[in-house]
Amino acid sequence: MEYRQFKYVLKIAELGNLTKAASELYISQSSLSHYLARLEEEIGVRLFDRSKNPIALTAAGERYCETARMILKLDARLRKEVSDIAKNKAGRITLGMSHARAAYFLPYLFPEFLKSYPGIELRTIEQSSGLLEEHVYRGSCDLAVLPLPLSGSFDLKSEPVMREELLLVSGRELPNGSAERTESDLYPLRENRQYVDFSTLQGRSFTLLKPGHGIRTALEAIFMEHDLRPGPVFETTSNETAYRLATAGMGIAIVPESTVLLSKAVSRSHLYSLTERGLYWQIAVVFRDEDCLTEPQKYLISLMKRHFGDRRVGSETGRCHL
Repeated sequence: MEYRQFKYVLKIAELGNLTKAASELYISQSSLSHYLARLEEEIGVRLFDRSKNPIALTAAGERYCETARMILKLDARLRKEVSDIAKNKAGRITLGMSHARAAYFLPYLFPEFLKSYPGIELRTIEQSSGLLEEHVYRGSCDLAVLPLPLSGSFDLKSEPVMREELLLVSGRELPNGSAERTESDLYPLRENRQYVDFSTLQGRSFTLLKPGHGIRTALEAIFMEHDLRPGPVFETTSNETAYRLATAGMGIAIVPESTVLLSKAVSRSHLYSLTERGLYWQIAVVFRDEDCLTEPQKYLISLMKRHFGDRRVGSETGRCHL
């Protein structure tokens, strides 16, 4: 956009003299006079009272200069913001994940990220896996941290960052709990935890998330694989609610370990690994197109890998595995 006219008028108003203004603008006095006359003709009002010495702004000229300063200031601000974005000094990243995972991930990620990119605004969307996939696909979410496999409803890319154990939760001790596990690799909760086999869960009541949630899809596949037919099923929309219902005796639940870590009811629940080796699902960062990732987005993904990737990100492509 051409802002020369604003600069010309402001310089004349500042110096009160066309000759001096022309000199500082590096144009001839006649060119500046002609430019001003043409501008006043176009807008239909005089900006300067030339009968005075030095020449003075009219009321219309005062308003013109006031607005011109605002426009030039906004232009400078816009140019800086665009330049900062191009240099990865400014911008916004919207990150989607479940409520429990956000509560566990974000206190580790955001403070360190902002040390390197203090000008980047970070926003979160905390919803179910299916909704977050759509957010990423529609562009309202840049990245989402989701369990694999994805639903397949959208053309999205993913990069695994960690494995998370799925735990069986019960309000009372299960009689079929097996010997203590010696493995301790993900969280402090895992040390000396007992395990149960799927065969011992046949016909038991379960509290499960409603269809459409990532963990419900994963568990249905696992139940089918192990020919496990649950008894009565209570349904909810939250892993935290499923965990608390199981702790209160409403069936048993299978929830991500991050849910257990954030719950104040952990001391009242009995936790079991599923089989001696444990049951895991793979957690990945999901995005639309790797070629379109900005440097700040790539850095955020690298932080997730650094903080959580040592927690045995498997080489598999997303199935819960034993």
